[in-house]
Amino acid sequence: VAWWLENQGVMRGDDFLAYAHTAQYPYPWLAARPEGASLEGFLFPDTYELPFDASPADVADLMLATFDARAADEIEAGLAGKQIFDLTLGDYRPLTAYDIVTLASIVEREAVVPEERPIIASVYYNRLDPTYIDETALRLSSDPTIQYAKGFDAETGNWWTPMQPGEGQEIESPYNTFKVQGLPPGPICSPGLASIQAVLNPAATDYLYFHAVGDGSHVFAATLEEHLQNQERYGP
Repeated sequence: VAWWLENQGVMRGDDFLAYAHTAQYPYPWLAARPEGASLEGFLFPDTYELPFDASPADVADLMLATFDARAADEIEAGLAGKQIFDLTLGDYRPLTAYDIVTLASIVEREAVVPEERPIIASVYYNRLDPTYIDETALRLSSDPTIQYAKGFDAETGNWWTPMQPGEGQEIESPYNTFKVQGLPPGPICSPGLASIQAVLNPAATDYLYFHAVGDGSHVFAATLEEHLQNQERYGP
């Protein structure tokens, strides 16, 4: 967001980043953030009209108010009774709004076909389920988290450079979900409402793997054997 604001001549990106990392708001759904977390994930994606002299607060106020109006009530209602396995506790704990937005941000970056969002969400829930620990080791193993860890690629001018072979084991970052168990420290993008809804209402599956077909859609598999067959059929 900071990069976009600067490239559009709205304001200095560093000014917006500084504000996003220090601003305090009374929204209850922000209270679930760990100490030191920025507004990442809660700057709701939408079309906004800004004054030419917009300040960082003007932008953040609009985006957070939109999150509050569009997503907050749905998240609060959808959290009831939902749990996630906590590696620190070694047991299940209630899901928080921060968990939902973090997981939804990964679904946002993975899904292309809208109908697949709840299925992709189910894959990630399954990967965090101790029932499947022998298959997943409680790792999300999500390519977009590697892309987020890599950050901006000045050579291509791209924030989301494709993951390269071996990077899952080479990149040292708390966002590298190929090496680090559980959820990453926070959201990797600002998810839209559809991804949030998918995480609140995932499909009921036993899928642990998915592989891109090439047209934006994916094929899903419950076992590594099936997944390898899909890779052979559709390519790496």
